[in-house]
Amino acid sequence: MNIIRIILLILPVFLAAGCGGSGYSTELLFDDSIETVCVEMFDSESFRRGTEYDLTMALVSRIGANTPYKICQERREADSVIYGRITGVTERILSHQRDLDRPLQEQLLVEAEVTWKDLRSGKLLMDKQKFRFSGNYSALMNDSIEVATREAVNKMAADIVNEMETGW
Repeated sequence: MNIIRIILLILPVFLAAGCGGSGYSTELLFDDSIETVCVEMFDSESFRRGTEYDLTMALVSRIGANTPYKICQERREADSVIYGRITGVTERILSHQRDLDRPLQEQLLVEAEVTWKDLRSGKLLMDKQKFRFSGNYSALMNDSIEVATREAVNKMAADIVNEMETGW
């Protein structure tokens, strides 16, 4: 009986110490004052066409799936807006087949700057934050550059959504 009393007295102390000091929280990861986001089509400084469309669509999908925010088509109806520009899309050869003088594996690098703005207050929630991701492909494995583009923009969209989380 005494052991049960001791456990009941000590248990709240351990629970409070475990939750309070370890960084866990029950608060939302995203700003709950924002309900809607307008994702504008990204601009591109690159000569590779279509990457801006792929990134915009990947970001819309990621926000819809991983955040509590609703996507708005019209900027005037949204609480916030995300926009940006692709600053570079470059290719490089990772490995080379010497005897036939052709690339074995190639890499596509996508770089972008992203801004997220609260339209109600004018506050910049993310100000020209730089993102850089790559995707790999191999013509010998019947991959195409589109595979690498999708890989890079999906990684970038996931990272942008992670950056939309509120700080602890």
